[in-house]
Amino acid sequence: MKRKLSEQENATIYQYKLIKRKVIVKELIYSHLLMAFIFAGCQILIYRMEGLFSWLFGFALIQALHLLVLLLTFIRVDEAADRQWIWRITPPWIGFKPANDISLLIFRRVHRHLFWIGLCFIALLYPWTKPSLMISLVSWHIWLLTPRLLLSFSFRKQRKDGVLRLQTKEASYYHR
Repeated sequence: MKRKLSEQENATIYQYKLIKRKVIVKELIYSHLLMAFIFAGCQILIYRMEGLFSWLFGFALIQALHLLVLLLTFIRVDEAADRQWIWRITPPWIGFKPANDISLLIFRRVHRHLFWIGLCFIALLYPWTKPSLMISLVSWHIWLLTPRLLLSFSFRKQRKDGVLRLQTKEASYYHR
């Protein structure tokens, strides 16, 4: 027997209001993907087959680095560990992203850690890597995080206790 929600004693209602929505237009996605292929062309022109190998290997290595940094960040940011993160290849959210809604504060904190710790780790590899691989690592790292950092920048004036929802064609910010 179903009762009305107002009649239930321990009912919890979460009502969020849409505050801001960023629609991701196709042209932005296409230009972002085009940048990766231009980067591949430059690598191949300058470094030949070594450039192609570095381009492919750099992508895989950056994905592993992002996973490692995310796991280390989850140790520091307790709330982020409660959320499920998934790996996607759908543009513009290529790589690891929250599977569900996430607090804007946690989203910004996790990606700030991901950006800076990732750059520091890549810098540590500098003495032992070839120039083509180093260029690939830095470029892939920045290329993968650019949509998230731009999103974080566009929601910078919003209250930090709101909720962010990432979908394929849009990002929405909700608040109670």
